[in-house]
Amino acid sequence: MQEDFFSTIGEIIKYGGSTFAALVAMSIYTTTDGFFIGNWVGTSGLEAMALVYPITMIFLALATLFETGGSAVVSQIIGAGNKTLAEKIMRSNYICAFVIGIIVAVVGNIFIEPLLSALADNPDEQHIIDLAISFLRINFCGVPFLLTVYLTGAFMRCVEKPSHVFYLVGSTSLANIILDALFIIGFGWGMQGAAFATVLAQILGTAITFWYFKYSRQKFSTTWSLGSLEYIWQEVKIGAGFALATVMMCFIEYFLNATLLHYDAANLLAAATIANIILTFVYLPLNGLDTGIQPLISRLFAEKKEKHYLRVMRYGFFLTMILTFAIYVALMIFTEELMNVFVAENEPITPEMITFLRLMFLLQPFVGLHTWLSGIMAALEDEWRNFVIALLPLVVEVPLIWFLPKFLPIEFVSLAYSAQDLAEAAVALLLIRSFLRSKNLSLKKIFA
Repeated sequence: MQEDFFSTIGEIIKYGGSTFAALVAMSIYTTTDGFFIGNWVGTSGLEAMALVYPITMIFLALATLFETGGSAVVSQIIGAGNKTLAEKIMRSNYICAFVIGIIVAVVGNIFIEPLLSALADNPDEQHIIDLAISFLRINFCGVPFLLTVYLTGAFMRCVEKPSHVFYLVGSTSLANIILDALFIIGFGWGMQGAAFATVLAQILGTAITFWYFKYSRQKFSTTWSLGSLEYIWQEVKIGAGFALATVMMCFIEYFLNATLLHYDAANLLAAATIANIILTFVYLPLNGLDTGIQPLISRLFAEKKEKHYLRVMRYGFFLTMILTFAIYVALMIFTEELMNVFVAENEPITPEMITFLRLMFLLQPFVGLHTWLSGIMAALEDEWRNFVIALLPLVVEVPLIWFLPKFLPIEFVSLAYSAQDLAEAAVALLLIRSFLRSKNLSLKKIFA
């Protein structure tokens, strides 16, 4: 029993730990922009980042679609012993992702100005809108390269090289930090400098991807034969729930921004940006732990090693919840100190901003439970339950964001996010019971 415990923890660390570390690096990548913009562009830059965030969530939705679905399908096929087919599917994914990325870049540049300008209720807010548009016009150009980097991380885990994910993402994160400092502090390019740094770092990640699959010691076929689009469609069905959840976040953030501007609470836009940066920094790695072990569960399930994948699920749960509570305690105790990292010394942090953040973090422990449950459903190729969960924001958050400011101070609007965290965990817990039964499993069996 003790040997099984340590060997399973070792596997989780191998798969989930490297992805966890990689997404810590990716979080630093995201945090870097906020740090440099907040301290060298100012609060107006943070307010513009709040408007930028919903749009960039669309990029993340596409990346999540390919990453989650692709890793599940490819891992299953590798587990079944068909490496040649797996390589063909990987190539098909890269082509589809790059083409879609180009389309998003073109369409985004066409519609971004009218989309954001619609938020401005008065001329004083136009400066924030202009900063956001200048950032996004450049950032859209990096979408094809962003999708490539995300896919590569997923496929490195599939071919049992999860530690390489850290080197890939770490390299792009380090490049982004150096370029941010050079362009924002050195050249004084402000928001545009942050966007150029992001795109160039993503291009570097794509170059590393090309080298890895063509010239590294890994044994990959160099032919250009592709896998059937049937597998791409299967990936879309698996990853659709996660992608839709991210799109819902995009819509919610856009609606929140419009609400804050409507109530003349532009200072809370800066607080929203800081909240998003903090949550990205602490919960992207959390998601990385569960995402990292998904290919392991998929492979073990395909190989019919029941005791083994049940142990991975069980220990994955305990690690996820321990990490979640540790993060939660830090967030609630050090809220103001975390905000000070992103706000210049000469610009005040108001009590309303602190209240906004703490109410948003209030029920964060439920995020860990939802993340673990959704990860299991994705690993075992669930096709619709995560999709149902992704629709919850329309039922919970949208009405609350509209309703709360009518009766409470505007900073209490962030309670909508805590309510959503609780709702997602509760619904996921209800839905997974029927899903596990369809796989001849149960929560009781996992924790036996």
